[in-house]
Amino acid sequence: MFKNGITNQYTIRIKKDNMTDKQIEQLAQKIAKLIINNLHEGLISGLNEWEPDEEEDLLAELAKCMTLLDKYLKAEQYEKCELMKNKIREIENKLKNL
Repeated sequence: MFKNGITNQYTIRIKKDNMTDKQIEQLAQKIAKLIINNLHEGLISGLNEWEPDEEEDLLAELAKCMTLLDKYLKAEQYEKCELMKNKIREIENKLKNL
């Protein structure tokens, strides 16, 4: 008598040999759809649980300040540029100390 794993492999091989190309394609599409749906559900649930840490918050704030600095430079609003430069230095120091 064959072990369970060998019997299962043999049975699958026989069924595969009896399947048409169209049936194999349909089976492959069903399997792919199941895998994609499970991955998608896992990603969505993972995103719902994600919360940014302090470093990510600081990097986001740094990007915002650098964008504002560029905007103020183009508009020649130099007082605001100075404020943004100081804010950028503060954020960079916080990032170094993490």
